[in-house]
Amino acid sequence: MAFSFRQLEVVRAVSRHGSVTMAAMALGISQPAVSMMLRECSAQAGFPLFRRQQGRLQPTAETGALLTDLERVFEGVERINRLIEEMRDISVGSVRVAVTPALTEGLLPRAVARLLHSRPGIQVAIDSLDILGVTEMVTQERVDFGLVLAPIGHADARLLPLYGGTLVAVVAPDHPLAGRPHVTPADLAPHPLISFSRVHPLGELIEGCFQAAGVKRRIAIEVNQSSVACAMVRAGAGVAVIDPFLLSEPRGHGVACLPLRPGVPVNALALVPRQRRLSRPAQLLLASLRRLAAGRRDAPGSMGDGRG
Repeated sequence: MAFSFRQLEVVRAVSRHGSVTMAAMALGISQPAVSMMLRECSAQAGFPLFRRQQGRLQPTAETGALLTDLERVFEGVERINRLIEEMRDISVGSVRVAVTPALTEGLLPRAVARLLHSRPGIQVAIDSLDILGVTEMVTQERVDFGLVLAPIGHADARLLPLYGGTLVAVVAPDHPLAGRPHVTPADLAPHPLISFSRVHPLGELIEGCFQAAGVKRRIAIEVNQSSVACAMVRAGAGVAVIDPFLLSEPRGHGVACLPLRPGVPVNALALVPRQRRLSRPAQLLLASLRRLAAGRRDAPGSMGDGRG
């Protein structure tokens, strides 16, 4: 005979509090009711669930083996209740996002600001991690979704395209290349190159671009964030090829941004847990990102075509 949800609540409460009296108070029911349900549970299980030690009820080894799965049951129930609450009132709730550093600037801050302007009761948490960390957080369902740059290796998650652009070169405003309408890998080769390792998604794309042009990519300064590459360029340390998303906002970045030819597509993706339905706040944030990206594509000087 299967345990009822109420019986599971009783077993969990007694395990937590070590006392029938405290469990009854926590559940808001009478002490005799808890005692009766414990007897019923033990009879149904066919073995004792608790033993009294030093004045407290301690779970038996058999009960201890069940507690981890029991906690998962109640975590699932709490998640369902949160979803129901969010569905009832989309002006409250929370959303947690894991994002690679390349995408922490640009559209994400504007999307968050737009969401909070229309839904000030929603709480947003952002974790900036490398691509492996983002993938792990998503597959373990510790965040609502992740934001990464393609290409990405195998991930046990749904991949949702968000927005795209092409790689761009950045140089100091007074650099000899700054006045060019576009540049090629051959144009960049004579200058100190600030770039990413091949294990980084951007590094893989840039390496492929240089190889296709028959130019050896010699890295003078290795970085792992586009913002760091731009800081190095501003300081006059060299030239760089980065994603277009950092420079997508119409503000001064202190660098000249040049289209790279031939164009190399780069895409931002959302990683969503495969077995988990997106909460309403997460859906709203994704929708805000997509609307902003669509607006940038439609505007003059869209991603990858502007000057910094």
